[in-house]
Amino acid sequence: MEFKELIAGFAAKYGIEGLSGADGAAELKVDDVRVELLDDPQTHSIFACAEIGHPPPDANGAFGAMMLQANFLLRATEGATLCQNPETQAYALVRPFPLAITDVESLAAGLESLANQTENWRKALAGLNTAEAAKERGAASTSDGDSHHDMLASGFFHV
Repeated sequence: MEFKELIAGFAAKYGIEGLSGADGAAELKVDDVRVELLDDPQTHSIFACAEIGHPPPDANGAFGAMMLQANFLLRATEGATLCQNPETQAYALVRPFPLAITDVESLAAGLESLANQTENWRKALAGLNTAEAAKERGAASTSDGDSHHDMLASGFFHV
């Protein structure tokens, strides 16, 4: 199946007007998460990208380390990769969908999973932003400041 054909079938099945993929890109909202769909002819895949947000400057390393741990075997991301957009510096989840094995139903399920994971990582980032802001105010204790740095070990994300 080709990108435009899959996007057209998806739009028709779920009643999404204006979703065409004519330019090799499409954008939609899944559970209030904006998802960009990009055609990659080189890999014969669709890449779905959902932005998580920006880390506080002092926490970039801590969140980056947590992201790398989550990327290990893609278990804490349900098949997506955590990354940083080189243009905006925002963190994002990116998930490939090989066109050879993706149909409308599997795309829908994968996008729902991506939206759920995006919300989880947004919560983690918000907690990290809150902890870093509290540190700057001098109000956070060491344990409060570290509470969101080890989300993987805490069970927040299932590895």
